[in-house]
Amino acid sequence: MTECPHCKHMVDDGARYCSQCGKNLMRTPEPNSTAKRSWLPIITPFVMLVVMGVALYFVYDYQKDVNAEVVAMKKEAEQEALAGEYREAEKLLVGAIDRRPELEALQKELGSVQEALTWDQELETVGKWIEEGSLKKANEKLTAIQESLRQEDSRLLVTLVPKMNEMDSRLTLKEINQELSKITDVDELAAKLNTLSDLNLEEASKVRDKIFEKIVNQSTKKAEAAAGEKRYAEAIAIIDQGLQYVSNDEKLIQLKERIQQEKKAFEQAEQQRLESAMQQAAQDELRNQTQALEVVDLSITKDEFGDYKVKGSLKSVATQIISTVTVKYDILDEEGNVVRSESVKVFPNYLNPGDQGTFDKVHYELEEGEYSVEMTEMEWLVE
Repeated sequence: MTECPHCKHMVDDGARYCSQCGKNLMRTPEPNSTAKRSWLPIITPFVMLVVMGVALYFVYDYQKDVNAEVVAMKKEAEQEALAGEYREAEKLLVGAIDRRPELEALQKELGSVQEALTWDQELETVGKWIEEGSLKKANEKLTAIQESLRQEDSRLLVTLVPKMNEMDSRLTLKEINQELSKITDVDELAAKLNTLSDLNLEEASKVRDKIFEKIVNQSTKKAEAAAGEKRYAEAIAIIDQGLQYVSNDEKLIQLKERIQQEKKAFEQAEQQRLESAMQQAAQDELRNQTQALEVVDLSITKDEFGDYKVKGSLKSVATQIISTVTVKYDILDEEGNVVRSESVKVFPNYLNPGDQGTFDKVHYELEEGEYSVEMTEMEWLVE
């Protein structure tokens, strides 16, 4: 008798099924391990091939992304360099070289950018010297840089040309500004205007305005001197010369009208001097002759270029129209010493009772210091 392995019931020897539970009493033969192992030599190389293929794919995909990133960084670096942003271009190229250190083209381009950066720093030094007023040193340095870059054949170094031109313009502008205090001839001042016309800088407009102002002042000064000596034709010619460069300037136009009137009055006065003098003396009131004007304002200030401007205003307290008002004043230093005595005409030429007239004059020759101004005399004509 044999025990059923499923329900433990005793069955006859040789029985194929249990009479109690009906289960098969015959054992399933064990698989042949030798046959199973016979597939390994075929399966193993295939699995290895698949693994290597997958690995190679991922390596290729990673390298492709790195190459694309390096190309993008190189392109961006070129754009930054051509825009003059050499520091940013250098940073991008260093990052690209970290990813592809074997590429000589990246090393070469980095060298070009670093060379441009060096020249850019040299130009910054020139700009610093210009601001400090070391114009001779700045000029020598800028000339040397221009000569060196002229011998270079690099597309990148061409990007430095605008900055070199800017430094050249700033240097010219500074030189002109320093020379202005020494120039009194109107034609020489006009020549500086021609030089400024080639400069495209914001500061150039300020210097241009200063030259215009000086042309007006020099023309006014010389014309008034000539008119004061009764050389009216010469005075008018001087004003016309100034108006060639500062056309429609109100002060020069009014001055010309005044001198023309003075000329006409002088010519008439020469013919009628004796009788008109007696008539004038009888008609004028004492107040109009001695107290026709009162000072409303008088000051001296220093402008941004270091020059001193005297300006003021007068009010007519006369009972008649007065004209051709001349103001004389003294400029005093801190100790009260008179350092300069000047005269200036009042605009407009004619003042009605109660009207105000103004005057101003720029002094380029005064040394640095604190100054005050005092009115010494006023002259006018009663119409």
